[in-house]
Amino acid sequence: MCKKLTILFLLLTTICNISTAQIDAHFTQYYANPLWLNPALTGVFDGDYRVNSIFRNQKVTTASPILTKGVIADMQLPQHFSLGIMINNQTSANGGFYYNNAYLSVGYQIQLSDYQVLSSGFELGVINRGFDPSKLSFGNQYSPITGYDPTLPSNEIFSKTSSYALDMSTGLMYFNGDPYKRLNPFFGMSIYHFNNPSNSFLTGSSADHVPFRYVVNGGARINISPMLDITPHLVYIQQGTAREIAAGIYSSIMLDEEKDFIVGTSYRLKDAVTANVGLRIKEFFIGVSYDVNISPLRNTNSYQGAYEISFSYTHKNTKKADEPKFVCPRL
Repeated sequence: MCKKLTILFLLLTTICNISTAQIDAHFTQYYANPLWLNPALTGVFDGDYRVNSIFRNQKVTTASPILTKGVIADMQLPQHFSLGIMINNQTSANGGFYYNNAYLSVGYQIQLSDYQVLSSGFELGVINRGFDPSKLSFGNQYSPITGYDPTLPSNEIFSKTSSYALDMSTGLMYFNGDPYKRLNPFFGMSIYHFNNPSNSFLTGSSADHVPFRYVVNGGARINISPMLDITPHLVYIQQGTAREIAAGIYSSIMLDEEKDFIVGTSYRLKDAVTANVGLRIKEFFIGVSYDVNISPLRNTNSYQGAYEISFSYTHKNTKKADEPKFVCPRL
């Protein structure tokens, strides 16, 4: 089996739709990994610092799921600056292929008015890709008599099994955080990999580089009553030939001053219908979502979808406890 075809197959196993070529991680709860959505969301929250984590298990095949893990930590700094870090990890092919990202992000917020904010962000980091040949199977390991035999030599020689590339991303975000408004709109745009980082596992004029990832998202928090908010939201993502369009809505129900219950649903065009629930208790938030697969991939994974679990902690400034709550864009 040709090495080039083997590596191409590994890359294709990381995509969310078998007919496209998205390389970056994919999340249903994209709001739980805000720096993956837009670097301009660095430091955009009501508090001093926060820590978010997310885990996704996606059944691309019944035997080999894609596992995605992400963690971010960011904090607000003086003079409208903010600082953050983000780390993502993907593994597939039973751990035979991995794709890692690690970034340092810097944000800056411009106050257009008391509550209207235009936020900008920049990320600098590294991409690390690699594979473990011992966890892969090759054509030379198949016998016409006994079938696949992992003890047979693959006769493949790889000059390298990992690579690194410098990566850069940037974005802008507008939102109105006025707690006295019934309607709080938000809108963002971001570009990832704009420095055209090398993709050394592929050859050819257009495949030598990780494709740009363009993200546009927006929505509005609508205050229905002191106990109920609803937030319709929309996201558009394109990377290479892969395109994702998702729209949804979630409700935030205040149980008391220290607890909120979140319930919502969304639809990813030609891909999945999702359901999500969440619970906030003081500074802690946990969210769970499940994707019901409606794409042709459902025939490969026996109709199994993907589930995600996210966790967030936001440290509040006790000196500002008496000030009105600042409404931040969560989606």
